[in-house]
Amino acid sequence: MKPIPAIWRIDIEPDEVQPRGGLPPWSGFVDAARLVERLRAPLAELSGATVNPSWFLRLDPDVERCYGRADFVAQEYGSIIDTLRSRGDSLGIHVHFYRWDEERQVSYSDHADESWGNHCVDVAIEMFERCFGERPRRSSQGGYFLGESIVNHAISAGIEVDVTAEPGLKAKTDDKTFGGYTTAPTPDFENYPRYPYYPSRADLGVPAASSGDSRPMLIVPLTAYDYYRRWAAWHIRAVKFILRWPSRHLPLNPWKQWPTPHEYWDLMERAADEGPARYLAFAVRTDGPGSITSERQRTLLEYLPKHPIARRLRFVDPLSPDIRALASSQTQGWS
Repeated sequence: MKPIPAIWRIDIEPDEVQPRGGLPPWSGFVDAARLVERLRAPLAELSGATVNPSWFLRLDPDVERCYGRADFVAQEYGSIIDTLRSRGDSLGIHVHFYRWDEERQVSYSDHADESWGNHCVDVAIEMFERCFGERPRRSSQGGYFLGESIVNHAISAGIEVDVTAEPGLKAKTDDKTFGGYTTAPTPDFENYPRYPYYPSRADLGVPAASSGDSRPMLIVPLTAYDYYRRWAAWHIRAVKFILRWPSRHLPLNPWKQWPTPHEYWDLMERAADEGPARYLAFAVRTDGPGSITSERQRTLLEYLPKHPIARRLRFVDPLSPDIRALASSQTQGWS
């Protein structure tokens, strides 16, 4: 069985989407770091490779509004972050485009104002550089918002890879991650590629056709799979096959409810082996301990060493040669 390079994206955020008054701790981040430390050794023993998740920090203006400084997590939990870096884990920025609505007393996601979005990216990059002495090269965008202008601005600021896109996910106008509301829908990821690629300058969801058409940012989509077809009765699958019904891939997000942990990792393994590129990418958010999403994520991850896929997974940096090689295969023959 061939190894599977995997991106384990962990978005470091406050426990709640709308933090309450005072300075509530980021307990979910502390718990996530402990969980990773518990899993490193058993997963490494099974695969024969080091285990290196990628951590994406919230350092944007809404964090400053809530906590008094945008780099709160780096200052308050610096020793944990230092330990993660010493293990060889990679860091990046996770940006939400929240603004404060004084009248409604809620944060909302401003996806319509390009200048605000660019400002949020700039603040996160500035804080990252101030904290770690180098500019970030990796990003994930909060609220599913991977906008064209955001990508272009991030590229100009030195971001080399983004791990946001969720193939199969339709545009959203309402989601708890938006805060109170949003000013514009998220991009439609339904037909995005299910493999790492360099996007065309004309359309972020289309791989570039030539070196001149390519944007210098690697897009690493999260893993998606047609699991409803997989779960369907055999005769329904047969009819779909005979009639050549198109697949309906959906993101395999760990925070969703799955039948069993074993079934979830079965689906992930099938997605890697049957997809257009053998790799996996999944994202977790550092929700507060005890929350439904936190418990779902923890249950799946704690089960991982018990599943055969654990022997095949190689948790790598999204900028690693393993992931770049998957994208470079599409560039062969470029002029």
